Amino acid sequence: MKTFEVVFSSDIKQVNKIVKGALAYISENIPKADAEELMEIRLILSELLFNAIIHGNKSDSEKLVRLKIETDGNIISSVISDEGNGFDFGRLSYQNVEPSIDEHGRGIMLVKALVDSFTYSKTGNRVLFSKKVGVHV
Repeated sequence: MKTFEVVFSSDIKQVNKIVKGALAYISENIPKADAEELMEIRLILSELLFNAIIHGNKSDSEKLVRLKIETDGNIISSVISDEGNGFDFGRLSYQNVEPSIDEHGRGIMLVKALVDSFTYSKTGNRVLFSKKVGVHV
């Protein structure tokens, strides 16, 4: 099992560079991952990293975000954590999906639709997901 790890301060300007590095790592370790899958992974990682920075660490540059990605065969597993107070993931409502600028949680709903497994820690400041890629029927 190979690993990509990065720890960085809560600065949204770093997200694109980190996601680009993660995608290069995934492409190297799962060469059969296609462009559509890599785009989905870009979206997943960007959304979760932005959430960790903005909602988790409240954009406090003194707080850190950790990203760890492992590949095992065609499976990508990732853990993203922040140093914020967390939140109660169970309280997010996905029932009413009416357009509203003030609502939060839509990015998480999108991520859940794109991955195979998705869980938050009890404290709500650590998210784990996995996704199978490179297996085309």
